[in-house]
Amino acid sequence: MGSPARPSPEQEGPIGILLDEMYPPVLAQQLRERGHDVVAVLDIEVGLGAKSDEEVLAWAARSERCLVTENVADFARLAALGVEHAGIIFVSAQRFPRTSRGLGRVIEAIDAVMADKRLPPSGGVTWLAAG
Repeated sequence: MGSPARPSPEQEGPIGILLDEMYPPVLAQQLRERGHDVVAVLDIEVGLGAKSDEEVLAWAARSERCLVTENVADFARLAALGVEHAGIIFVSAQRFPRTSRGLGRVIEAIDAVMADKRLPPSGGVTWLAAG
């Protein structure tokens, strides 16, 4: 699999997604199979398992990846404190439960966001909407 295209110099914002630890690596794999640049905190090669929220957000920023998480309280606090990040997409556990059906809906919604190039800009925060 080739490297994902890098943004042009005038393009700002994330180029990919990092799925937080509540999401299994298989979700990232399924999104990669759809042609998207997605990795998961729990991917062995990413090496972020058991890291603090601050470390996860810093890695995502360095890697130009928008973080997708249900952990609204902690990451909203970090964003409000001005911690640098490449964008955060919050996910409602009620709207997208971590059931087979709910995770399928997460995949569809993230696929739509990435296909339509609707990732939040660096420092931006948004909520995942149903596709």
